[in-house]
This record gives sequence, structure tokens and C-alpha cells, in this order.
Amino acid sequence: MKRLALIALVGTLAAPGLAHAQRLAPMKANAFGKMCSAASGRTACDAYLSGLTDGVTLAKINAHNEGDASAIAGFCVPAAEDIAAMRTKVISWLKAHPDSLPKPVGESVFTALHDSYPCDVKK
Repeated sequence: MKRLALIALVGTLAAPGLAHAQRLAPMKANAFGKMCSAASGRTACDAYLSGLTDGVTLAKINAHNEGDASAIAGFCVPAAEDIAAMRTKVISWLKAHPDSLPKPVGESVFTALHDSYPCDVKK
């Protein structure tokens, strides 16, 4: 019984660190930019961009479905925009913002997409 309690305690104490590690990829924006710029890394880059874009879009849809009609999206990529154009914009943004390169990839890429694809908020 003591062993089970000890395991539960260790799990509880470790959970905040694990939860944080699971939310943010360890990759830095600099490595991501290099990967996206290399022909051999484009498939992984495109998959990351697609996943991030889907996640943001689905989060907004979910918020709306849960009753938050005023939920705003972090960015609004037009449906007709292809992944190559998105990749080009993100790479250009990263090159123009060297201060973002040591930051986590998700933070920098989200900001790049936010700046590159602003949402037209009409009131």
C-alpha cells in the first residue's frame, strides 16, 4: 500500500512538468526554419504547419460550439492558400525576426502565421 501511495505521489509531483513538456515541442524556431528551408525537411515542415493550422482552426470551432461565439482565431489562413505559400511566409517571417529563433517553434510559428494571416474582424 505504501508503494502505491509513493507512486501516486511521485506521479502527482511530476505531472506539472510532464504536462508542460507535452504542450511545447522542444524544437527551437531556428532549427525549424532550417528544416523548412531544406528540400529534405519540407514534408515534416508542411506536416507541422498543417497540424498547427488545423489545431488553431478546430480550437476556434470548438469554442464556438461550446457557446463562445466571440472566440477569435489566432490567424486566418484562406482556404485557397497552399502549404508551400504558408511555408514561404513562415520562413520569411523567421528570417525577418531573428529574435524569435531561440524561442520554441510553436510560439514563433504561431506568431509568424498570426502576422502573415490576420483575421478580418468585422463588427
